[in-house]
Amino acid sequence: MHIEIVPAKTGRTWVLDGFRLLRRAPMSLLAITFIYLLVLMMATLIPLIGPFAPMMLTPALAVGVMHAVRAGERGEPPTPQMLFAAFRAPTSGAWKALLVLGVINAGSTLVALGLASVADGGTLLRIATGQAVSEDPSLQDSSLILASLVFLVAYTPVQMALWFAPLFCAWHGQSPLKALFFSFAAVLSNRWAFLQFALGWFTAALLASLAIQLVKLVLGGSPLLLSLVLSPTSLVVLSALYCSFWATYRDVVRD
Repeated sequence: MHIEIVPAKTGRTWVLDGFRLLRRAPMSLLAITFIYLLVLMMATLIPLIGPFAPMMLTPALAVGVMHAVRAGERGEPPTPQMLFAAFRAPTSGAWKALLVLGVINAGSTLVALGLASVADGGTLLRIATGQAVSEDPSLQDSSLILASLVFLVAYTPVQMALWFAPLFCAWHGQSPLKALFFSFAAVLSNRWAFLQFALGWFTAALLASLAIQLVKLVLGGSPLLLSLVLSPTSLVVLSALYCSFWATYRDVVRD
């Protein structure tokens, strides 16, 4: 395995590649994204660990999503079964390493939220665990912005370490700690490309938000019509986002 250092402008290309890859097999990849989100939502119903179960499952399911996107790019039909590819080869032991990554992800998120709680008294933690209600006055507190910044600073190194780690474990047979180290090094080496990648998706999210506000004005706030328009739009954007994750691996990691 060899880590490539790509030009900074490649980060913008990755964002566009997400939509290009989605066009290869749109219906299949949209269906896989929907199932992925459904599984994560159902995981929240697990007793005791419900709020953190999705984070524990994300590394294993991410391998499945990347498997499907890679298949689509190669001209092969992505199938929903690919989403669970990491669990269908138990003899490889990869699922154990991916579960360890999931526990690290959940634990690190909890620590980052704990640090953020110092700034907002736990509001962001309540939002993340689904305990906050829309009428909660603390949601309007300016300290929530500071807490979000604290969480971003604390969790960004973790995200860097986890970015490629699931694929390093599943496809390259690395141990969780080794995968985390090399993932962090790969992202750090390509930090300017990843910065442009993040800014590109921030811009896309901002434009999508403005489009949503425009749709609300046109439709007059009808909940049913908004749902019919916004739900498919959100699914398309999320699918393109996941496809762009594959583009980062494809260009940075060489076997």
